Amino acid sequence: MRIKEILTDSLAYPFSNGIRFFVFGIIILISLSQYTVLYLDNMNYLIFICLDVIGFLVVGSFVRGYLFRIISESLTDVDELPDFKDWQKMFIDGIKVFIVNFIYLIPVILISISVLRYSGLADLKTIFAGLSYLNFDLLSYEVFSHFIPVVIALLYLVMIIPVILMAVSNMAYTNGKLSAAFKFREIISNLAKLSWNRSTGFMWYFCYDLIPIIIGFFVLDEILEKIYSIGWKKLIIWYIATGTIFLIITFIGYFMVNISSISILFGLHLCTISNYNILRTLIMPLVLFPYLSIFLSRSTALIYDSAIKSYLGSENYINYQSHEESP
Repeated sequence: MRIKEILTDSLAYPFSNGIRFFVFGIIILISLSQYTVLYLDNMNYLIFICLDVIGFLVVGSFVRGYLFRIISESLTDVDELPDFKDWQKMFIDGIKVFIVNFIYLIPVILISISVLRYSGLADLKTIFAGLSYLNFDLLSYEVFSHFIPVVIALLYLVMIIPVILMAVSNMAYTNGKLSAAFKFREIISNLAKLSWNRSTGFMWYFCYDLIPIIIGFFVLDEILEKIYSIGWKKLIIWYIATGTIFLIITFIGYFMVNISSISILFGLHLCTISNYNILRTLIMPLVLFPYLSIFLSRSTALIYDSAIKSYLGSENYINYQSHEESP
């Protein structure tokens, strides 16, 4: 499947079932409802922490579980948003996805803890407010006040995000087997497969063999096999294209939500800052966030599916060649 076809399909996929899209938006809204208390003047921070744990770990697990189901069903060539059934399995799958993300994002978490340790709870409240409502003015101040650690964390995120996506997809391909997201390749077996007989010599070896092997030693095993099947060039192009579209939709959606909120409130003669924040809080989780997450999940599943088909195709070809050559 070509990258253009993957992106076109993924952009249209969220509209495959409007009712299920709306239900998913409701679940996201509930999972993020704790952030509305940040606009209260007398906010009890302990209450916020409790609500955040409930929203992120409990309700958020259903969100992650549904996105995982999207990937799983997309790998079986289902072209419609999945139904909301077997909630227990969806919750368990969401917990598994959380574990995978948590383990791969440990460096980012440690950097964040280090930054927050010196910034205090007041800055933490500001960061949460900026993230929850995409308030870039708030975020820009906090980001640039801790420039170096933030840059390190962002660079790590850029490199690890495709790994996480492939890891979750590999888990979905194995029917939710958690260990499939952490298949480590033994370094000796990789070294045994190295070949110096490349037309471009050392640089080819370094770029196409050594770097993937180092990554595979620390992170990947079967996942790296699938990336080989996709092709590093295709994977990078897909990652850049998907990320670019994701950011464009985010900024356009953010702008449209703001304009829509102001227009609605002006029409109802209820245009106050408080009402504006509340309305944005409702629209973003109901429309923007579901679309972005579904788009990314579908796109990830399709690029992984193309890797599976390429991998199985090459395996069948090798087996066919071996059968033809055998006496």
